[in-house]
Amino acid sequence: MKIELEEKRPGVFVVTLAGDMDMSTSPEVRKSMAPLFRPGTTQVIIALAGVTYIDSSGIATFVEGLQLSQKTTARLTLAGMNAAVEAVFELAYLREVFHIVPTVEAALGDGA
Repeated sequence: MKIELEEKRPGVFVVTLAGDMDMSTSPEVRKSMAPLFRPGTTQVIIALAGVTYIDSSGIATFVEGLQLSQKTTARLTLAGMNAAVEAVFELAYLREVFHIVPTVEAALGDGA
């Protein structure tokens, strides 16, 4: 799993993921994502276009991120899911639970 972190503007972070998100890589993602939910952060965007596979541990990582976002003022946004990853969210009935947008650019345009 390749993980890149960029602060696009003050308080707005993009975490770009590439590769498989499974039991062996989810802890890395969690370790990169969790510290971003802090005072001053307004949005954490997870760029998923490069994620080729996600299992239940990957979903659980994003649920943890959602819980962290609800404890702070930061909005968690999932961006750029491919059809295979989106299907997993659909099967888990989580499509409506998360804020999901087609691209990182769309997420940045949300003004959050």
